[in-house]
Amino acid sequence: MALFIKPHGKTGTERFLRMIGMVIILGLVIYAFWMNNQSTMEKIQARNAIWDQTKVLDRSERDYIQGFVRSMRNEFGVTVRIQIILDPVTEQEVDPKELLIVISPPTQEVGMHFPGLVRHALGNEFISELETKHFANHFADDEWPGSLMTCLSMIWERLVNVESDQPVPEVHTNENDSTPDPESSVHKE
Repeated sequence: MALFIKPHGKTGTERFLRMIGMVIILGLVIYAFWMNNQSTMEKIQARNAIWDQTKVLDRSERDYIQGFVRSMRNEFGVTVRIQIILDPVTEQEVDPKELLIVISPPTQEVGMHFPGLVRHALGNEFISELETKHFANHFADDEWPGSLMTCLSMIWERLVNVESDQPVPEVHTNENDSTPDPESSVHKE
C-alpha cells in the first residue's frame, strides 16, 4: 500500500503542477478546518463567559458583554466571567487570571474579583466605587443591565488609558453617557 499519492501526468512539468495543486488543496482544507475550530472555540468560550439566571439581558447586551470578554482576552490576556444570579452573592473559587463579576438583582448585591495586575491598574478606590456605589439605585427599576454595560465600559476605558499612558477618566454613574464598545475603541499601543 502506497503512503503517498503519486500524481499522474504525461510530462514532468504536468506532474509537478498537479503535485503543487494537491499541496495547495491540502493546505486550504487544513486552513478551513483550523478556522472552523477557532470559530467553534470562540462560541464555546463566549457561551461560558455569561451566565444569566434572570434571562433579562437582551441580544445586544449579550453581544456587548461577549465583545468585552473577547477584547479582554485578546488585549490583556484576562479571562472574564459574568454571572447574574438569583441567590445571594457568595465567595467563589476564582482563577488568578480571571475577572469575575457576580450580580444578584433580587438581593441587590454585586461581587467582583479582579486579577492582581488588573486590580493594581484600576485602583482599589475605583473598584470599591464600582462594587458599592455604581449599581446602587439601579436594581429596583431593573436598570442594572445598563449599569453593567457602563461598568464594563468604565473598566475597559480605564485599562486602555493605563496601558497607553493617557489620563485616566474619573468614575461616573451617569447612565445618559454613551458607552463605547470595547472592540471598536482606538488606543495608542
